[in-house]
Amino acid sequence: MLVSTPYTECYVKKSFLSGKPNYGKDETIFGIITAIRFIRNRAPLFFVYLPSMGALYDKVDQCAIYNKEETPDQNISMGDVAWWDCLSENYQLVEIATIKKWDVQMFSRAGNMLKGEYLWTCDPQEPVLGNDYGLSEIWHEHKTKNFFFDKKTGVLCCAPNNKIRFLNSSLNPKELETPFWMRVYKDSDDPTRTTHETLRTFGDSDDEWDY
Repeated sequence: MLVSTPYTECYVKKSFLSGKPNYGKDETIFGIITAIRFIRNRAPLFFVYLPSMGALYDKVDQCAIYNKEETPDQNISMGDVAWWDCLSENYQLVEIATIKKWDVQMFSRAGNMLKGEYLWTCDPQEPVLGNDYGLSEIWHEHKTKNFFFDKKTGVLCCAPNNKIRFLNSSLNPKELETPFWMRVYKDSDDPTRTTHETLRTFGDSDDEWDY
C-alpha cells in the first residue's frame, strides 16, 4: 500500500539507486520524499522524486535517505535507523499537530543516542481484503512508526513509542523522570530497564512489553 508523505526535501545515496548499496560514505543526489510503500514482513520502501532527472524512484531504503548532502563516514544500515518490519500492508500517515517539530530522542540498537525533530507518524490499520495479519490488531503488539532526521548524521530514522522521547521545553521539567514503573521508554544505562530490544524474542518475552 502507498501512503503519501508531506513535502520533505532530502538527499539519497546514489549507490542505492544503482543497485549496489554502500552503507558508508557515499555520493548523494537531491530528492523529495513523496510516499512510502508498506510491504508486510519487510521494512517500508520510500518513493523519492529526483528533480534533476525527472525520475520518481520507488524502492529507496530508509538508511539511504538523509537531510544533508554529505553523508557520514560511519556505516549506517537499516538496523541502525529502522525498528521492525511492517505488521500490515495498510498504514495511515499522520502529522500529529501538537508534537510537530518537537525535539525527539531515541537509542538505536547499537546503543547510540539519536536526536532530531518529529516529522510524522505511521500507524498500521486494519488489514485489507479480509486477510488477518494478526499482530497489527493486537494491542500490546501494535506499534506506530515515528519519523525524524538525526541531527548529527542527517539519516532518516524511525522508532516505536517505547524507544523515543518527545521533548518540549515549555512542558517538560528540566530533569526528566526515569519511568521505572512504566513499560515504555527505558534508557540504556542499565540493560535491565530495557523493554523490548533484548535477546529474549520469539515468544520468550511473555506479556512483559507494552507500547
